[in-house]
Amino acid sequence: MREKTDPHDEARTRAAGTAGAKEAFGRAHVVEGLVVALAPDFFEVYADGVIYLCRARGRLRKARPAPAPSRQAAPTPDVAPERPVRIATGDRVLITPLGPTEGVIEEVLPRRNALSRARSEVEAEHVMMANVDLAALVFAVREPAPRLDLLDRYLALCEHAQIPVLILFNKSDLGLTPPVEEAVALYRSLGYPVLLTSVRDGSGLDELRKRLSGRTSLLTGPSGVGKSSLMNVLLPEAGQRTAEVSEATGQGRHTTTGALLLPLPEGGWLADTAGIRELALWNAPADALPYLFVELRPVADDCEYEDCSHGDGEEGCALRAALEEGRITPARWVSFERLLEEARERERPVWHAPAHR
Repeated sequence: MREKTDPHDEARTRAAGTAGAKEAFGRAHVVEGLVVALAPDFFEVYADGVIYLCRARGRLRKARPAPAPSRQAAPTPDVAPERPVRIATGDRVLITPLGPTEGVIEEVLPRRNALSRARSEVEAEHVMMANVDLAALVFAVREPAPRLDLLDRYLALCEHAQIPVLILFNKSDLGLTPPVEEAVALYRSLGYPVLLTSVRDGSGLDELRKRLSGRTSLLTGPSGVGKSSLMNVLLPEAGQRTAEVSEATGQGRHTTTGALLLPLPEGGWLADTAGIRELALWNAPADALPYLFVELRPVADDCEYEDCSHGDGEEGCALRAALEEGRITPARWVSFERLLEEARERERPVWHAPAHR
């Protein structure tokens, strides 16, 4: 993974942003906070030890690029329209308290990073969480068997966002099959930290708490892998807190959406997400894909021809040579090829799309 930004530089950047925003607004009581939950039209913001139920101020707008056009849509103008800021869990914001537990969001501070995926049905960005220190990727050793192709997608997504990862093979008390043992060895050999965890016998949980302590982390993965059980062990009051959020955002009228950040007893924050079935990379160009697979990164610039397609039989392809030499496993290569094809499909001009009769 790439090195993280110096936290002191981040603090100075946030401080400068806060000072500038305060001067612009001319408000004496603007404070910086962390968005810990969201529902339609409402945001919960933690600031100075208090959780404020906030709305975004109406003028909180900025220029945002429009979603990518569909294959059948006509070309759109180059000028992007004004769009509301899409606030995400994990965003740092400036708020004006309007009472003991209510406030209004004045500004969204610059994000350090964001874990985003593409929403294929509307060709738009879905921000899973902003300002992530660690993405804990949870897969079960069995029941269900781990989808390693999905794990490869998560890893590429996090590499693209420059977010450190921790791979959890959960339900380890059920025993590891030979393919899972091989997978554990593979991802460790690639430099990714891997933990074997079990709520039933407590394996790996102490180490997991250490790695999450003091960080803002996201727990994510497919359905049925035991994320909720892990959350209940790490945060015994998580269920109660979820009920409180539902009540605070309108007695059930507004359903909490996206990740919900909860404070860890050891310090830091942890968010859980709904089970993920499909994961498409957002805003990752095709020519960046080789750099998102750590085995291919050393030879990503070594293809003989600049327009190399990395296809079967491609002359002078350094990536194909890496496959033939065993530097990347066939399964990981398939994951790379699928992501590469998806990226190229997104980049294909509209007029190249097949005609519909």
